[in-house]
Amino acid sequence: MVIPFIVILVISGVFSMFGKGGGSLYTPVLVMLGLPVGASVATALFLNLVTAVVATVVFARNRLVDFRFCYVFLPGTVIGSLAGALLSAYAPGDLIMGIFSAFLYAAGIIMAFSKKEPPGQVQKPMTPGLTALVVAFSFGVGVLSSLLGVGGGLLIFPFLVLYMKYPAQKAAGANSFIVAVSSLVGTAGHFASAHAPLPLMIAASIACVIGSSVGSHVTVKASPAFVKIAFAFIMWFFATQIALKLAGVT
Repeated sequence: MVIPFIVILVISGVFSMFGKGGGSLYTPVLVMLGLPVGASVATALFLNLVTAVVATVVFARNRLVDFRFCYVFLPGTVIGSLAGALLSAYAPGDLIMGIFSAFLYAAGIIMAFSKKEPPGQVQKPMTPGLTALVVAFSFGVGVLSSLLGVGGGLLIFPFLVLYMKYPAQKAAGANSFIVAVSSLVGTAGHFASAHAPLPLMIAASIACVIGSSVGSHVTVKASPAFVKIAFAFIMWFFATQIALKLAGVT
C-alpha cells in the first residue's frame, strides 16, 4: 500500500497544478501493481475525479474558476465523446494519434515561448460568435478524447491560454472543473461493472486529496510563466508517450 500511496500522491500533485486529473497515468500504474484492468480503469477514473474536484475547490476559493464559461464547454464535450465512441471503429487510429502527437509538440513549443502575460490580462468577452466557436471546439475535443482515450484537458488548457488569452492560473481552474464533470460521468459508468479493493481506494483517495491540494496551491501561488512552461513539459511528455507507442517501443 505504501508504493501506490507515494506514486499516486506524486501524480495527483503534478497534474492538479494544471487542472488535470492524472487518470492517464493512474491506470497503467495500478495495472503494474497487479490490479485487474477493469478495476484499474474504474479506480483511475475515481481518482481522476477526486483530484479534479479538490483542485477545483482550491481554484474556486481563489476565484480562478469561471463556472459560467465552463458550462459552455460541457454539452459539446459530452456529445463529442459519444460521437467519438461511435467513430472509433472506423477512424485510422495510428494516423490520428500521430497528428495528435505532432500537435502536442507544437502547442508545447508555442506555450513555452509565448509572450509574457501582461498584468491584469483577462479573457476575451463571450460574444455569440465566440460562444459558437467554444461549443464547436469542445465538441472536437470530446471526439478526439474519445477516439484516443486521452484527457481533453491537454487541448483545453492551450486553447484557453493561447487563443482566449486566459491567465494561466484561471485556465488551470477551468480545466479542473471540466475534467471533474467528465470524470464523474465516466466513473459512474465504470463502477457499475468493476470494483476495486476498498483499502486501496481509501489509501489512494487520501493520496489524491493531499497531492491535489498541494499541487493546486502551487499553481495559485506560481507565476503564469512557470505554469505555462510546466504544462508545456506535460504536453511533450504525452506527445513522446504517443510517439513511442506508435513506434512500437512501449
